[in-house]
Amino acid sequence: MEFVIEKAKPENRSDIIDVLAPWNLHKIPSPEALEIDFEFFFVAKVMGKIIGVSGYQLLSNDIAETRSLAVYPEFQGSGIGKELQDIRLEAMSKAGIKKVITYTDRQETITWYKKNYGYVQTGITKKKSDHGLKDVDIWTKLELDLTQYINKKTIIVRDKLKYIELNEPAPLSAYKPLIINVALTGMVPTKRLTPYVPISVNEIIEDAIKVHDAGASIVHLHARDKDGVPVSDAKYFEIIISTLRRERPELICCATTSGRGGISFEARSEVLHLSGDAKPDMASLTLGSLNFISGASVNSIDMVQRLAILMKEKNIMPELEVFDTGMINMAKYLERHNIICGVKYFNILLGNLNTAPATLRDLSHIYSSLPDNSIWAAAGLGDFQLPMNMAAIIAGGNVRVGLEDNIYYDSARTKLTTNQELVERVVRVSNELGREISTPAQTRKILGL
Repeated sequence: MEFVIEKAKPENRSDIIDVLAPWNLHKIPSPEALEIDFEFFFVAKVMGKIIGVSGYQLLSNDIAETRSLAVYPEFQGSGIGKELQDIRLEAMSKAGIKKVITYTDRQETITWYKKNYGYVQTGITKKKSDHGLKDVDIWTKLELDLTQYINKKTIIVRDKLKYIELNEPAPLSAYKPLIINVALTGMVPTKRLTPYVPISVNEIIEDAIKVHDAGASIVHLHARDKDGVPVSDAKYFEIIISTLRRERPELICCATTSGRGGISFEARSEVLHLSGDAKPDMASLTLGSLNFISGASVNSIDMVQRLAILMKEKNIMPELEVFDTGMINMAKYLERHNIICGVKYFNILLGNLNTAPATLRDLSHIYSSLPDNSIWAAAGLGDFQLPMNMAAIIAGGNVRVGLEDNIYYDSARTKLTTNQELVERVVRVSNELGREISTPAQTRKILGL
């Protein structure tokens, strides 16, 4: 789409108001918005018609506040809004501005500013009127170090273009130590299905210690309440993780942020706010929605981005869960926007009815499509667990194993198993193939934890 951006003129006032109206930002002047100062406003035009606007106001010699970034709803996603933001940031930089303040009441806009420009959230302010979203009564305050952003912009743009053009998966050596990740509990297995699934806090801790001693580096943690019902309440994770820190300090603790049950962002992210000895090293991040036989796991793009941004802010490494190749596209999208970066850890989960099947062809296609600098592990659901674990060992990947994915030791389903037995089998086979097992300390070094 061809468009032009130019300085606003006084005769553009009514057109600017029209652009702001769909977003309820048109009440100018008002307690929320000063009269338009055309010296500091820009308009975007398509075929001569104004369809977008952005502005700013000076607060001091080196601080400015953005104003009224908007495009007509039908032009969202066209890149016009980003160009309007870029041109006003360049204008502010030329004027000597070092810090930019932005207020917004829309969560998607908060995510957009953080993702594309590196804004930091610094506070909230009570609204003075019904300006903007009528069901939100606060403005979220964001701040940008403009000097730092401008200095890095050329490098950021260059690296993004290079990444898009040249991205190839890094070769993985089959002789690297094998990382064993154990999904101890999950959300589905119950004591009626198998007496060996750890449900209580103490059972989960005891099982985590056993699998650590058997050769596991990472434990993927879910929590249950006293009735065995899956919960996201951080108080359960706090006890589990802090106890494991004391008992097995090197063991890597990965907390779930599962999307099953359709719970809110606040509930899913509660565990990410733990600190000190209770802070998780990693947190699961499923990169798309999917259906299990037992129900749906809902992971909207907005939810995935918000969880990933929070993990980055809290310095918690994402355990990136992919069930098909579309989810890899999402990972690459997050990386292009620097939401995930550096070494990336992927769990490839195959054999679910609604996603990629557990075949060597699909496993090969998915792991060879991963972004550069990726560490991957394979898991098979149900009967596919052992074949996918073995394939990963041979292919130079790593393994995820555990009762969350499979409660039986054998494909005939004649013997219920334990997490410890599943780990011991992987260790035995890997050793037979001449591949050593990664210790938790080695795994921390490999992942950069």
